[in-house]
Amino acid sequence: MMISNCFGMKNIFTVSFLGYVLLNFDCVSAFTETVLNAVILGHKGHVNASRFQQISEALSASRNTSYCRVNFTTVEYDTTNGSAVYSSLKHARATFEDTRMTVAIGPQIDVFTSPDYVIMHQIHFVTSSGLLMDPGDRTLPILPDPKSLSNAIAEIVGFLEWNKVAFLSQEDFSPVLALGGKNVFVSPIRLPSHITSSNNPQLKATLTTLRESQMDKFILHSMDKNVVKHVLIAAQDLHLLHHSIRWFITYLDFDEIASEIVGVAKVYGLQLLEKDNFPKEIDGLFKNELSRLERGLMGDVIGILHHYLRAHAQDCLDEPDENNTMSAEQFKEALKNETDIYPNVDSYTGALGNYIWPKGSKDVSNIRNEYSIYIYRYIGRMLKFGQVIFQRKSQHPRVINYISKEEPHVPEPFKDKYFTVIAKMDEPFVMRTGRPWPNDYEGFCVDVLRELSRLLNNFNYSIIEPDVSRAKANGKSVWDDIINQLKIGNASMAIGAFAVTAAREATISFSYTIISSSVSLLLRRPPDTVNYFQFLGPFSWRLWLLIIGFVLVVGFGLFFMARFDSTQNGSSQRFDLKESIWYATTVLLQGSSEYSPQTTCMRTIVAFFWFCTLVINAAYTANLAAFLTLQQNDDRIKSVDHLARQIKVKYGVLNNSDLMEFFKKSRDDPYERMWTFMKLNEAVSILPERAFGVKSVLEKDNYIYLDDGVINNYMAQSNCELESIEQNFGVKHFSMGLPKGAPYRGDINRALLKLKEDGTLDRLRNKWWSSSTNCTRDQVTKTKTNTASELNISNMFGVFIVLIGFTVLAIIYEITIFAWKLVRDSRNKKSNGVDEGLKRNSLPFLPSQPSIEH
Repeated sequence: MMISNCFGMKNIFTVSFLGYVLLNFDCVSAFTETVLNAVILGHKGHVNASRFQQISEALSASRNTSYCRVNFTTVEYDTTNGSAVYSSLKHARATFEDTRMTVAIGPQIDVFTSPDYVIMHQIHFVTSSGLLMDPGDRTLPILPDPKSLSNAIAEIVGFLEWNKVAFLSQEDFSPVLALGGKNVFVSPIRLPSHITSSNNPQLKATLTTLRESQMDKFILHSMDKNVVKHVLIAAQDLHLLHHSIRWFITYLDFDEIASEIVGVAKVYGLQLLEKDNFPKEIDGLFKNELSRLERGLMGDVIGILHHYLRAHAQDCLDEPDENNTMSAEQFKEALKNETDIYPNVDSYTGALGNYIWPKGSKDVSNIRNEYSIYIYRYIGRMLKFGQVIFQRKSQHPRVINYISKEEPHVPEPFKDKYFTVIAKMDEPFVMRTGRPWPNDYEGFCVDVLRELSRLLNNFNYSIIEPDVSRAKANGKSVWDDIINQLKIGNASMAIGAFAVTAAREATISFSYTIISSSVSLLLRRPPDTVNYFQFLGPFSWRLWLLIIGFVLVVGFGLFFMARFDSTQNGSSQRFDLKESIWYATTVLLQGSSEYSPQTTCMRTIVAFFWFCTLVINAAYTANLAAFLTLQQNDDRIKSVDHLARQIKVKYGVLNNSDLMEFFKKSRDDPYERMWTFMKLNEAVSILPERAFGVKSVLEKDNYIYLDDGVINNYMAQSNCELESIEQNFGVKHFSMGLPKGAPYRGDINRALLKLKEDGTLDRLRNKWWSSSTNCTRDQVTKTKTNTASELNISNMFGVFIVLIGFTVLAIIYEITIFAWKLVRDSRNKKSNGVDEGLKRNSLPFLPSQPSIEH
């Protein structure tokens, strides 16, 4: 190229100075060539003509246009102050007064690009997608003009039969009117003007508001790839890319931004850029700096310039006779093909389609026609859905569909989904384990969350905790901070002892109930004392001694009277002392005896003894039943009514809890009286943590802690010294918290219903509230106040102890008597043997006496 031959290297000067050199220096060239001068317009600091130059050189080298060249120079609009604006306009007008400046390239900038005041001779290729502020026959849009694109969007939305949409855009809301013409209700939503990250607070707030409105159809209108990317990532974080929500993205290279769509969101998009026509020579240029659509647009602009430059130069492969510069008028005539100067010029087809601008008047802007935009549908994969055709003779684009409008079923809607779950530590709902992830938390809600993940395509999740210090610093409860995190989009779900209330329902959403509970009283169990001799309880020990003495007196009386009973002479039935005592004992125990008194006095004693025994037995039986009944009765406080009627036993609730708010706002008796009592004893009744309530119950003699039944029941099962007694008020339903309008709420609820129907929720409830107890069954049930309950072994075990004791004594007695008899017989035998020997030894001289039997 000439500039290379003149200076021996490329890009040694700035682009602005390069243009000046090309126009004013008479550089001696080794060959002659045809030159087209293009001016790159833009705001100060946002113009980079070197990119155009590099793309032009890459295309020239591949297409071997040795004797044709495009030069680029920069004209910037400085809005620093009034003087800078004036200087910019003056310099721009001076530049465009030279007809050797062939074309202007760049966005429309108010007066700075006015065809009447600044760009007076040149064609202006408008590279922006906004409205054409100065329409005219020399203002040619490269991208589809806003009116055509608006009509196309309206046609597509009407074809999809969307009746209500949210339209998201930063500045261009031109499609709203076209959508209204199709009887589509549109909610215009202005996005932040500067979106540099998906974590933009204003962007998240806007999308959160949209989620709360429960809109399910969105149109994202932007020609900035980064804006579209950040909005989609933010929408994914807020789970707005859900299979129940439809998106329509008007960015004209849908294929490039489809990679930002995660999961199985149903998204429609436009594809103007044709990958097959994208110049391979520039595919690697500025890839990390510019989007493919921007590079394709630049390549098409330069391709158009090369296309008509070659037509002007006849053949860029042949060296011209002299250096030649294509003027603005010549380019305009070549472009419009109005004369016979270039009879063989065809329209140019580039990466963004075919470029044909029909003839227009000065007051009517030229628009591109005879091109088409493909419509793609993305549901896990790209699929060509239809085509929008812009024809010369039609004012409205025509939609051609290739596949059915019916959307396919989504097989795995939660695949690759990620949820941030915020959890409040409440036993046994959520607890830390101290183990590494993913087993760092456990509890009833954690198990439910795990089961939900199993049912919903194994979605991923992480559990975070609220900032307790931040909540206290703001004077709010932890649940208030959790609700705020759900609202601003920092969390997708909340778990814990999360009770559904009207105030919370107004700001967030809840899932179906996972467990219900009412208020309960947490108090100490009665002392665990076992008395095996409860059968002795009906009588005092003095009375028992008196009865024993009474039996002995009757026995001795019978023995004494039997001494004067003549009927016993020669009889085997004699009332000796043993039999008399046995007879008296048998009568007392209502037994029978073979002996029967015969004398009048003995019978009189026995008759009155029978009467006294009858009274004793009747009194014992009645007293035993009453005694055992009283033993089973529990006189502790077991209801809020009883609790409110006394002042001896202190009681308390958790500070800032739902139960505290219930007592505080209640105007019914006895709850209002209880709240007054708790306020008077605030130091011990309003507790900062649940642990203080449990500690107070264990350490204080008379203290009761009021809380939700599911909490107190777990505490009672964990500590056998405690007991939880549920009441018939304050019923609560615990659920999982979700952001307002969360689109996945229906999926969560359906999964919870499945868990309830197959018994999984019941199994998990039993796991944490029944099988986890360390207490024995007797410890759990001993304080129940059922007066008709069955007797336990401990109630009657003393009777068996007495029976065993006397049986053992009887056996020992018999063994002792038997042993004594053996010893006595043995002694008797020895004594008899000694006597015989003595007799024989003392009379040896006596002769034996003859038998006298005879």
